[in-house]
Amino acid sequence: MTVDVLSLEAYASLGSTKEAQAQIILDTIRKARHPSSADIERLTKIKRTSVTARLKKLEDDGLIYKAGTKKDPFTHKTVNWYGVIA
Repeated sequence: MTVDVLSLEAYASLGSTKEAQAQIILDTIRKARHPSSADIERLTKIKRTSVTARLKKLEDDGLIYKAGTKKDPFTHKTVNWYGVIA
């Protein structure tokens, strides 16, 4: 899983606004393979509480959905992963 370096640089230049966080999380979901909230946290360096809040908002806005489950490679727990609604 990788996120385009330019996306992370763009996020950093926008600051930590909710809108900027939501955009970088949405971009991460588009580019990463089966990203969970923990994956998004690791990839973006956005705090977990902010990631989950932005995921809920993106899901409520109909932009993403819980696409399935997988085992987290670090915790070995079953977690949801997200997909983008086309």
